[in-house]
Amino acid sequence: MRKAWKRIPKEIDREKEEQIKQEPLERGDLPAMLMASMVSIFLPIVLLLLLISGICYLLFAG
Repeated sequence: MRKAWKRIPKEIDREKEEQIKQEPLERGDLPAMLMASMVSIFLPIVLLLLLISGICYLLFAG
C-alpha cells in the first residue's frame, strides 16, 4: 500500500489534464455519467428523506 502511495504524483501535470479534456466522449460515457450521478447524489437524498419521514411518522402517528 505504501509503495502505491509513493507512486502517486505530487504535482498535477497540466498538459496531461488538458489532453484528457480534449479527448471526445465514447458512445456510452454520457449515460454512464448520468447513472453514476443518480446513484451517488439523488439516491442518498431520497433515502435520507424517507428516513426523516419515517421517523416523523413514528413520532406523530398514533
